[in-house]
Amino acid sequence: MTSVLIFALLLTQQVAPPEKCVLAGTAVDSITGTPLAKVEIVAEHLSGNDPGASTSTDAKGNFRMVEVDPGQYRLSAKRNGYLDTYYGARKSSARGSTITLTAGQQLEDLKVKLTPFGAITGSVRDADGEPIVAAVVELYSLKSSNGKQRIQGWDTVSTNDLGEYRLADLPSGRYYISAKANDRGSNRNVDHSPKSDNPPVFPIMTFYPGTSDPVAASVIEVSAGERVTNANITMIRSPLYSVSLHVETPAGMKAHAALDYSTDGFGSIAAVYGSDKDGNVRLTGIPPGSYVAKFNGLSPQKPFDGTVDMYADDGNCNTATVPVIVERADVEGLRVTVQGCGQVVGHVSFEGGDSKEHQIFAELDAGTGRREVMVKADGTFRIGAGQGQHAVNISLPSGLYVKSMRSGNQDVLRQGFTVGALEQVDLEVVMAMDGGDVDGVVTNADDAPVSDAIVVLIPNDPVLRTRRDFTWKTVADQAGHFELKGVAPGEYKAYAWDDIEEDGWFDPEVLKTVDGKGESASVKAKAAGGQESASPSLKLRMIP
Repeated sequence: MTSVLIFALLLTQQVAPPEKCVLAGTAVDSITGTPLAKVEIVAEHLSGNDPGASTSTDAKGNFRMVEVDPGQYRLSAKRNGYLDTYYGARKSSARGSTITLTAGQQLEDLKVKLTPFGAITGSVRDADGEPIVAAVVELYSLKSSNGKQRIQGWDTVSTNDLGEYRLADLPSGRYYISAKANDRGSNRNVDHSPKSDNPPVFPIMTFYPGTSDPVAASVIEVSAGERVTNANITMIRSPLYSVSLHVETPAGMKAHAALDYSTDGFGSIAAVYGSDKDGNVRLTGIPPGSYVAKFNGLSPQKPFDGTVDMYADDGNCNTATVPVIVERADVEGLRVTVQGCGQVVGHVSFEGGDSKEHQIFAELDAGTGRREVMVKADGTFRIGAGQGQHAVNISLPSGLYVKSMRSGNQDVLRQGFTVGALEQVDLEVVMAMDGGDVDGVVTNADDAPVSDAIVVLIPNDPVLRTRRDFTWKTVADQAGHFELKGVAPGEYKAYAWDDIEEDGWFDPEVLKTVDGKGESASVKAKAAGGQESASPSLKLRMIP
């Protein structure tokens, strides 16, 4: 009988579920430090589809979650009047810090910081002060990306019956605003008024505070939680003209023609998909100004049936540009030639593994834009490419790195490759699983651990610094600890930032400002059989 009871006790111990955990802390205003009530807190699983654990803060801003399963989580926070955020999140790391709970752990005193959102309000009126109803107001952000200042569309709203608009949920930053009349249709009308010395005028795209030239537009700076009021736009009226071009394309191809503003990022003022049977394109409704006509060569594509093929690119493989100046007359007689598309055909193989186990993307970087396709189960991919210099970056599943990339006998991992018209470039990519690991802790000036620092591992080789698949990034966890796995063998510098623009570390000027503030890391490949080599363990001082 005694042996039976002992066996039963042992069996019970073997199948006993892991001890539950506790998550507790406070949600506060990131600017004032004031505790916030009614904040929805969710502990989201990093893997799997299990529902997260949730709660909300009390009147003193406190929250407490009990009976939480051990595992890895991210802690999200939402409240009216504030930007959605994650525990440990920064502007350039929206997913925040990872929280690791071991069996029975009670993690107390977490501080979740929510930033009040900014807003811009104003009105759109004509020169007589009459409100423009249902005008389309577009917001553009001015950001640093890959070391360059870039303008990107951010949000679009419409004016109400008083011509008023409101753009909310804005993080701190620098913005441009434009307004245009609602055309209430996809086709631009052509002016058929009698020709005269005083042609009729129409409302045109106008940038704050009242210019048709984005170069002359004013930047609106919004700090955290700031409400910028009276950002009023006086809409301009102008005669409209047309731009006619003749486009030469290889047999079987068409051209997508767009007339863009000269300042990149503000989009197109007019576009036409495909030329007519004689290769002619006509763009209408164009006010006076300086523009760039862009033509993308379109490879023949199957009709879109609502299914997105992740293994195929969009067919926009080549680009030609022509400067266009519209004064006070239609523009005629422009000619442009769009060359045929090249092809980049690649094969990804693995040392010691099977490609079917991994979901990998190949990204073609032409310097002027990126195009991405998924690598098939057999390791192959194909991307259309225009003429010029290119590089291919490979997405990095955990534990993998790009060991080599060759085109025939040429090593193209470092210097990239050139594609000519109608030329096919074959790539052989080898990925390896013997990369080293780097871990460590981030501290502040008081030598205390920092839970939300952005940690970036940057190669010493200046050529490899331009490759996205040779730079590793993570965010320190709740104890200031970080870990990077499967890093390509080589020499690196590790940096920990309090805050930095996304991809800002690709800017050589940024790296100059932090020279001497990183820690060296020499990463070795794992020994045969996957045995661990000596892994660098770093202590990083956070860069404010």
